[in-house]
Amino acid sequence: MDDRLVIEHWRTPEQARAVGWESLLGGEDFFLTPEWMRVLQDSSGAEHGYVTVRSGGRLLAGLALVRAAEKSPWALGRTDLLLAHCDREGMDGASALVGELGEVGRLVPSMMLGGRHLGRTRLLLAEGAPAEAAEAALAGAEEAARAAGCVSLCLPYADDSDGTVRSVLDGSGYAHCVSGEFASLTLPGSGFADYAMSLPARRSRRVRAERRRVEASDVRIDLGPLRLEDVPRLAALETELFAKYGMSGWDPRRSEAVLEAAHRWLGERALVARAVLEGEIVGFGLVLAHGEDWFAHRAGFDYAAQGKLPLYYELLYYTLADHAPEHGVRRVHYGIGSVDAKVSRGCRLSRQYLYVKEL
Repeated sequence: MDDRLVIEHWRTPEQARAVGWESLLGGEDFFLTPEWMRVLQDSSGAEHGYVTVRSGGRLLAGLALVRAAEKSPWALGRTDLLLAHCDREGMDGASALVGELGEVGRLVPSMMLGGRHLGRTRLLLAEGAPAEAAEAALAGAEEAARAAGCVSLCLPYADDSDGTVRSVLDGSGYAHCVSGEFASLTLPGSGFADYAMSLPARRSRRVRAERRRVEASDVRIDLGPLRLEDVPRLAALETELFAKYGMSGWDPRRSEAVLEAAHRWLGERALVARAVLEGEIVGFGLVLAHGEDWFAHRAGFDYAAQGKLPLYYELLYYTLADHAPEHGVRRVHYGIGSVDAKVSRGCRLSRQYLYVKEL
C-alpha cells in the first residue's frame, strides 16, 4: 500500500468536498463547512483556496486559505491589524512578537490559514493522523502563499486545545502570541428558566429582571429562518452597531452580500432572532446551525429605538435558551471579544493563539 503523503490544491469548496473534506469536520467546525466557505467565497471578494493531504485512499488533513491584502476590511482577521490589536490590548507575548517582527504593515499581503472567522481557525486533522500530515498541509499553504505573492502566513486563532497542530506550528518556523478568548455556552435544562437558574444568584436575578423588562415593553421577539426581504434592514442595523464601536466607514452592502449568500446556501440553517417594534426590526442576531451547535455570528441594533432595553442579551442569550431544545441544540458559540459580558451570561472561555511566519 502506498503510504506517501500527497498534497493537493483546490480552488472551490465543492472540489474540497468531493475529496472528503467533510470527513475532517467536528461539531464545532461550522465555519469550515463547504456551505459556509461558499458563502465567504461568494461575498468576501478575496482569493480562496484549499489544501488537502491524503495517504492512499484516506484524507488526513485539510486547510482553508484566504489571501488578505491591504484593502481587505478585516480588522481582526488580517495579520497586521490583528497583531497591532493584540499589542494594544496587552495580550501575552504580543509586544515581544511585534518588537521581533518590526513594522507589522509589511506582513501583508498575507495568506490567512484555517478559515476567515474570528476564533478557532483550524488546520483540520483526521482522527489518528500523524503530525507529518499537518506539516504537509502547512507546506502546501506556503507553496500557495508564494504563488499568490504573499509575504507572510498567519493562522490567527489556534485553539488552546489543538495541541498537535500548535506543536507542529512551533516546529515549522511560526512565532506566536495570544490573540483572544473564545466563548461558548452549554445550555442546561429545557429553556430560559433553567438557564437563568443555572447562573449565580445575583446574576440570575438580574437576567430574569432583564427579560421581564423586554416582556413589558412594546417590542416583540421572534426566531425564524433568515428572510431575504429583511436583508437591507439587517445590514443597516449591523452598520449602526459597527459605527458605535468605531467602524464608521463600513459599507452596508458588505453585510448585505454575506446575508444574501447565507440565505442562498444555508436555507433554514441560517436563523434570525428579531426584535420588532411597531412593525420595524430594531434589533437582530444571526444564528447559524450545525448539528447540536449554534453559532451566534452577526448582530445589529437601532440604538435610538432600543433605548435602555437589553436587546443584545435577549436576542443572543435568552431567546436562544428558550428555543434551543426544540432544535436539539445544546451549545451556543459566541466567538471572541466582549469577554466580560459573555462570562457574565455563563460562557466558558478557551484561549486563542495567533501564529505567524514571514516568507
